[in-house]
Order: sequence, then structure tokens, then C-alpha cells
Amino acid sequence: MIKRIEFTLNLDDPNEAAIYHALRPSLKYRRAGALIRAALNVHFTKLDRTQTPARSTNQSGDHS
Repeated sequence: MIKRIEFTLNLDDPNEAAIYHALRPSLKYRRAGALIRAALNVHFTKLDRTQTPARSTNQSGDHS
């Protein structure tokens, strides 16, 4: 199943304007979706790595 997601960017906001300018070449060739998916995959991969629980240490400082 394919779902379309519509969103707006406020071009008066420098961060959102930067997003638009980064996507603009891809919009011309209708490949913005692929670019967004790739960026989100990188983002979620980084989140997964930072949310992995650290190994606990015991009183002597040795890893358990």
C-alpha cells in the first residue's frame, strides 16, 4: 500500500527554507520521497544506536 503525505514548509523560517532548497532538485524529478526516506533512515539509525542501553558496571568498575 502506498500513502501520500502532504506537508508545508514555511520559507520565512531559515531551517525550513534550507529543507526546501535541499529537496528542490529532487522535486523536479519526483524523487523527493526517496531523498526524505534516506534522510529518515539515517536519523532513525542514529536514534537506535543512542537508545541502546549501555552495559552496566558493578561496584569494582568491571563490566558485567
